[in-house]
Amino acid sequence: MSREDMKPSEIELKAYAKINLSLYVLSRRSDGYHDIKSLMQSINIFDVLKIRTKLINSCDYNCFFAETNIYLSSTNKNIPLTADNLAVKGAISVIEAISSRYNLTELMEERGAECISIEIDKKLPVAAGIAGGSGNAAVVMLGVNHLLGSPLSMRDLMAVGVKVGADVPFSIMMNAFLNADELKGLPQLEEASCAAIVSGIGEVVEAVMPRPYFVILFNPGIAVSTKEVYEAIDRKLEGAELAQREADVNRFYNELELYTLTHYREVQNLVSRIREHLHADEVLMSGSGPTVAAYYTEETRFEADCEALESARWVEPTWRYWKTKSGGLNLWS
Repeated sequence: MSREDMKPSEIELKAYAKINLSLYVLSRRSDGYHDIKSLMQSINIFDVLKIRTKLINSCDYNCFFAETNIYLSSTNKNIPLTADNLAVKGAISVIEAISSRYNLTELMEERGAECISIEIDKKLPVAAGIAGGSGNAAVVMLGVNHLLGSPLSMRDLMAVGVKVGADVPFSIMMNAFLNADELKGLPQLEEASCAAIVSGIGEVVEAVMPRPYFVILFNPGIAVSTKEVYEAIDRKLEGAELAQREADVNRFYNELELYTLTHYREVQNLVSRIREHLHADEVLMSGSGPTVAAYYTEETRFEADCEALESARWVEPTWRYWKTKSGGLNLWS
């Protein structure tokens, strides 16, 4: 068998987090979802996922879907190792989409695939507003599609992904871009980007040029319920239609920040201390929180603040922080 004829049975992908440089909630739809407009961008921290089409020795969760066994395993017990895990939902959604167009049994036999197994090395905080779960779903969808010969294009996957979660379509585009070397052969891969203006409920994703920043990302060690935050936004809207309001995506702004800062003292304390002790150009919560990003355009100030953090007494022991960058891997020397 030639090297070209070999069909891979495993792929390892990085599931990158995203941040919102801006986030506007325009209206509540009749189906309960919300129309938004947001500038989303990658940040260089990630989980690592291995997707295989061979049986594994052990797993934490197993289900049977479309005549296919799906296995899930992780050493991190802070994530749901059940059908509620977005990685499992992503696997089911892509299998279902492929089954609607092809004979799945024949396709899997052709590719030498026995099952779908997913192993998550979870490094990102959970329920943090940085699309950690959505990123896991996205790379599972990309990985399964790749191992089955890329029958679906990137935009096909994005259209399916919105049914898994509102952040999944952008996460698919972003992670396709950042894992491009591993995903060669994916139709429409050339359209991928690590930054986009996202609208509708998350299904409209328009690639834009990224805005490079040095970033210190903070997480106070608590979880924030996205559902709870949006319910509060609904009470604020009280049925009002705000779609005609100016939504300037080039402005650092987060519609959800006020509620989270008001109702979660830990997040309010975190933001206050960052603004008091650091010298960032901007400080903004991502998504529904509680993760907060301090943005820098100047590396000298960024490095000085990072160094000062190592011995800072104002940093609580339960907080985690990352020294990182945003705007794509190839934008920085």
